[in-house]
Amino acid sequence: MSPLYVPIMAAKQGEYSALSNLQPSVSTNIFPLFELPAKKPNTKSLEKTVQRTAFNAGKVWATKHAFLDFSKWSPNTQTESGIHLLEYAFGQFRSNGVQAHPVIGYDRWDDPDYVRALKNIRHLYAVTPCIRLNREVIRDDMHDQQYFAERINEILSVLDVVPNNCYIMIDYGNVLTTAIPNIISSAEAAVELLRSLGFGIVIMVGGSMPAGINEAVNTPDTEGCIPRIEMMAWKAILADKNDSGIVFGDYLIRNPDSVEGIFSQHANAKIRYTIDNQYFIVRGHSKKIDSLAVQHRILAQKLVASPYFMGSGFSWGDSEILNCSLGSKDIRSAMAMIAIDSNHHINAIVTEVFEYQQSIMPSTAALLPIARKE
Repeated sequence: MSPLYVPIMAAKQGEYSALSNLQPSVSTNIFPLFELPAKKPNTKSLEKTVQRTAFNAGKVWATKHAFLDFSKWSPNTQTESGIHLLEYAFGQFRSNGVQAHPVIGYDRWDDPDYVRALKNIRHLYAVTPCIRLNREVIRDDMHDQQYFAERINEILSVLDVVPNNCYIMIDYGNVLTTAIPNIISSAEAAVELLRSLGFGIVIMVGGSMPAGINEAVNTPDTEGCIPRIEMMAWKAILADKNDSGIVFGDYLIRNPDSVEGIFSQHANAKIRYTIDNQYFIVRGHSKKIDSLAVQHRILAQKLVASPYFMGSGFSWGDSEILNCSLGSKDIRSAMAMIAIDSNHHINAIVTEVFEYQQSIMPSTAALLPIARKE
């Protein structure tokens, strides 16, 4: 399985809605990584929460492949029944039809409960795991190549996995203020080391969306573009290496470090619209002044009138935006807009990645019937 795109997404309703409205030609070419949301303060039953999350995932992603991780939790978290959280969640996702594969957090490997849960999953299910390397690991451990190789080989040995049956992810997290040349040099060195250890598919991930709308567009009721650092770095590496085994990944339209469960009464309406190498941000103002439904219609009209709008036929998300601009669709909540923005984003990324791969290496790019920009 060599996907075109690996989106890291919260296992939440907005993201699920985005997935449920993808065309098969797009959904078959992505391999999402579902992140279990952080525990809410009022959660009474962790197991019931996970059951509900997995059930909803099954409704939109049954029979399809996905990675599963819980990096927002302590690595030794257990449910009320004493079952490790990852092991419990994995069983729930599988029982609801999602062909889940475990993510192995390199930085969490020293926790014995975590390792035991991964071993249990490996013994019970046929999986192709993914080792996830965070920015600190890339920056520090990988510079000591012998130590890094020994630790990777220990992970593979304990889980009885070989490199050609295991993905590996270099996850740079928030790259908003990172210089592109720095990411390129770091990622190219990382890929070279991982190739020497036998890994075939390397997933390169980063996210450029700011945590707050003020960091993207600092004046209410205006628009602006911000660069997608991770995409430009990935394109430069692909052009240099001509290596289709370097797979693109990102955090959809969310900031990688965003804190969950914090709701502001003065949250701004906004549309985060993905275009080549950038996000086009259309910002409103506080929902205390005007409802989100009223603001979203005005913002949708601005987007549709802009040179960036790709047409209602490009994706379900674009169709919803056009309908909103015409007044035939009310978008009343931030979650609904997350679904729309995320659906457009996935379609835009698959198109962008596919077309760039074809331009760099037309003989190896798979023919994919994807929507074209109008």
